[in-house]
Amino acid sequence: METRRTRAVVRLLLFAFLFGQHGPTASSWATDDATGLISVSSLSAAEHESAVVDNFFAAYFEQPCCVRPRHVRHHKNHVRELSCGRMYYRTFHLDENRDTLYVGAMDHVFRLNLSNISHSSCKDSINLDPSNTMSCTSKGKSENFDCRNHIRVIQSIGDGSRIYVCGTNAHNPKDYVIYSNLTHLPRHEYVPGVGLGTAKCPYDPLDNSTAIWSEKGNPGQLPALYSGTNAEFTKADTVIFRTDLFNLTTGRKEFAFKRTLKYDSNWLDKPDFVGSYDIGQYVFFFFRETAVEYINCGKSIFSRVARVCKKDTGGKNILNHNWATYLKARLNCSIPGEYPFYFNEIQSIYKVPGDDTLFYGVFTTSTTGLMGSAICTFRLEDIDHAFAGRFKEQASSTSAWLPVLSTKVPEPRPGQCVNDTETLPDSVLNFIRSHPLMDEAVAHKDNQPVFYMRDLFFTRLVVDVLDYVVFGNHLHYTVYYAATNEGRVYKVVQWYNDEGVPGSALLDIFDIMPGLPITAMEISKKHKALYVASDESVRQIYLSMCTHRYDSCLRCVHDPYCGWDKQSKTCKPYQPGLLQDVTNSSRSVCESSVVNKRLTVTFGQSVHLSCFVKMPQVLKVYPVTWYHHSKEKGRYMVSFSRVEKYIATVEGGMVIVGASEEDGGRYDCQLAGALLCTFNLTVDAHRCSPPARSQDYHRVYSDWCHEFQKYKSAMKSWEKKQAQCSSSRQNETAIAQGLLSNELGASPAL
Repeated sequence: METRRTRAVVRLLLFAFLFGQHGPTASSWATDDATGLISVSSLSAAEHESAVVDNFFAAYFEQPCCVRPRHVRHHKNHVRELSCGRMYYRTFHLDENRDTLYVGAMDHVFRLNLSNISHSSCKDSINLDPSNTMSCTSKGKSENFDCRNHIRVIQSIGDGSRIYVCGTNAHNPKDYVIYSNLTHLPRHEYVPGVGLGTAKCPYDPLDNSTAIWSEKGNPGQLPALYSGTNAEFTKADTVIFRTDLFNLTTGRKEFAFKRTLKYDSNWLDKPDFVGSYDIGQYVFFFFRETAVEYINCGKSIFSRVARVCKKDTGGKNILNHNWATYLKARLNCSIPGEYPFYFNEIQSIYKVPGDDTLFYGVFTTSTTGLMGSAICTFRLEDIDHAFAGRFKEQASSTSAWLPVLSTKVPEPRPGQCVNDTETLPDSVLNFIRSHPLMDEAVAHKDNQPVFYMRDLFFTRLVVDVLDYVVFGNHLHYTVYYAATNEGRVYKVVQWYNDEGVPGSALLDIFDIMPGLPITAMEISKKHKALYVASDESVRQIYLSMCTHRYDSCLRCVHDPYCGWDKQSKTCKPYQPGLLQDVTNSSRSVCESSVVNKRLTVTFGQSVHLSCFVKMPQVLKVYPVTWYHHSKEKGRYMVSFSRVEKYIATVEGGMVIVGASEEDGGRYDCQLAGALLCTFNLTVDAHRCSPPARSQDYHRVYSDWCHEFQKYKSAMKSWEKKQAQCSSSRQNETAIAQGLLSNELGASPAL
C-alpha cells in the first residue's frame, strides 16, 4: 500500500512537472519538452508526414538562449525541400543565369527553381531509363540499384541552352545532349560523338568521378569534355580523358581522344576523383590515390593535383594516344610541427566562380585509424610553383624516390604547353612518360589548415566570400560550409587581422539531413542559399539565418552575415550601424544587450540558472564560468567542487541547492570570457506559501527530488550497516557453535 501511494505521488509530481497547470488534451499530439519532437507512433498517415517534417525543423533550429522557446521566431519556411522518394540525388550542376539547379539522380535529371526548390515538382524532370538491364544483372549486379541509370555528369554547353548528361546506364555508360528545359533534341540536331559514355562517367554508381566541359582553348578551338573516371567494368583501367573532337557543323572528327597511360601506376594508381577545373590553358584534376612513391614503406593514400594542357594532341610516335603534358603533384594538408600530422585523403574540392586563384578542399585521415577532418586552402601560384619545380624518380624498384637532377631534364621543359605537342622531341616524351610526378608537394595557404577536428568525416565543401566596406574599413571574410557523412553542415569563418595573421572559428552546426550522408552540395551567392542532397531528398537553407537562428547577441555578432540591433534586441542581416564582432576582438560588445533576469525564491528552495534551454553544440567546446556577486563576499567564481551546494548542468547552467539568504545577489554567466546572461536572485526567508503556478510546481518537484535523493542515500547507508551487522552476528554465531562442538568433542563419555 505504501509503495502504491509513493508511486501515485511520483506520477502526480511528474504530471505537474511536464504539463504545468494544463495537461494534454485528447486531440493534441504528444511532444517531448526537452527536444520539441513529436511522437509519431500513433498518428494517421497525413499527420505522420506532417510530424516528420515538424521533427526535422525541431532538430534543425537551435533552442533559444535565456528566454522561453515561444519567444523565438524559428520559421519553418526558412528551409525548403524536394523529395521524389529514394532517388540517390548525387550530382548537382548550378546555372545561376537560368536560376536553375540541375540534380542528377537515379534514372532522372531534375530541374529545380534556385530561388525556392519547393516551387519545383517531381514532374520537372526528364526520365532516362537504363538499357539492357538483363546483361547487367547477369553479371551479378543488383537490379534495383546497380543496374539503373545513375546520372553522374551534368554540364552546360555553350550559352547554356543545352546540357551534357552522362549516366551509368546499368554498368554500360551512356551520354546525352538535351535542352536545358529537359527535352530531347530533334534528330536533325544530332551531336556527333555522343551516345557511348565509356571513359566519360563511371560504370559503378558508387565510384567517384569528375568531368568538366571546356568550350575554348582546345585543339582547333573545338569544345571538349575532360573527365576522370573508370573506363572498364572491372575498374582496372582508371583514366583522365578527353573526348574525340568533332567539327559540330560538318560532324567530322578533327582530333582523336587523349588519355593517361593504360595500366601504368606511375600515372594513376586506383584514384578517386573529386573535382576538375578549366583554368587558362590547363585543365586541373583533383583526386586521391595510392602513393607510388611511398609503396616501399607501406601502402598509403596521398592527395593529388594533376594538370594537362588543353592544346595537347599527344606525341607523333610516342604517346600518340596519350597526354604529352600530364603532370601531377602531392597536395599537403597537415598540422605543422616537427612531425606534421597529415590529412592525406581529399574528399571534396571547391573553387569560387570567377576566382581562379584559390582552391578550397576538405581532407580526412585514413578511415582505418584516428578519424579527423580538415579544411585547407591552396593557391594557384603555389600549384604552378610545384609544377615548375623538380621531378621525382625511382632508379630501381628497390630504390628510394629522389629528385631528378636538373641536368637530366630535357628541353623544352616537359609539361609546358606548346602550340603543337606532336613536334616535341622523343627525349621529352620519354621523360614525361616515366616522370609524371613532381618532387615538391603543394603547400597549403598559411602553412596550416583553416579548421580541423577529430572524430569528423567531411564529405563535401562549398565556400562563400564576403566583402564589406564599413566607415572606410575593408572587411573580408571567408565562410566555409563543410558537410559530413552524418547529415550535418559545419559553418566556419576565416579572417585575417591587420598583421595578416589568419584566424578562424566554428560558427554553427546544422543538422540538415539527420543520420544521412550528404552526397552533394552547392551554394548560390545570387540567391544567398545553400543546397544539400542526400539519397532521400534535396534541401535548401538560406545563408543569412539571423532572426531565424540566433536570439542572443553573443551568437549573432560572430556571424559575418548578421548584426545585433540594440534597439529591438534582435539579430538582423548585417548593415552598418548594427553590432558585429566576427573576430571576437571585443568581448564587451554585447554587455549592454545581455539578458538580465530577476528571480525570487523562498528559503530552502533549489533554483536552476541557465542561459540556454539547450546549449548549441558549437558552443560546448568553450568554457562556461559562473560568478556570484554577494553583499557579504563580493564577486567570486562559483566552485562546483561544493557538490552539496552547486551542481553544474550539461547545458552550461547551474543548480543552487537549498537557497539561503547568503545565496542572493547577481549571478553572471560567461562563455569563453564573454558575458552571456545575468540573473538577479532574491531569497525570501520570511515566506513559505503553497505552489500556485507551474513554475512553483517545478520547484516543488525539484525540492522533492532532492529530499528523495537524500532519503535514498540514507536508506542505502542504513541497509549497508544492517548487512554488516547481520554478517557480524552470523560470524559470532558460527564461532560460538564451533567452540561448543569442540568442547563437546573433548568431554569424556558418560
